Amino acid sequence: MVLGVATQVAGCGAGADAARSQHEAQAAARAGAARLAGNAAAASAADADMVSAVSPVASTTPVSLKFRLSDPPQIGQALRLDLALVQAPGLDIDSLLVSLQPSDGLQIESERTAEFHAPAVGATQRIVVTLRPQAAGLLSVAATVLINYGGGSLSRSFSIPLIAVQAPPP
Repeated sequence: MVLGVATQVAGCGAGADAARSQHEAQAAARAGAARLAGNAAAASAADADMVSAVSPVASTTPVSLKFRLSDPPQIGQALRLDLALVQAPGLDIDSLLVSLQPSDGLQIESERTAEFHAPAVGATQRIVVTLRPQAAGLLSVAATVLINYGGGSLSRSFSIPLIAVQAPPP
């Protein structure tokens, strides 16, 4: 049997080089696809604990906004707000402008605007915001997103609700 396999392999000659090249090309293509799938899965896993911001517009909007808080909001304590601006697949966007406005009793200690020029199609844009609640109760961050694409533009509004409590004594 070993002699038969050796004879077949030896008889392949030039065909073996072509087969090897084809196999290497297919392996590289599979590795590239796996890498892209892995990146998408990693992004999806990173966003698994994010919550969708409230929007009065139906879900057919070209962007959605998700958020995550680093800690429960406490009066006087800074906290990190992670935002993920998720684009609809296949939409070629020229630019995105995000503007944030806090409600009474809430301070934004970082930039209130973020702009993204020519983002990749279907890409997720990330923004990190530092907030500091100044009062107990229901607070919110209003986010307005201006989307410019294909010669047109539109805006979408989102609300990010927070419930701030008194910080426990030290």
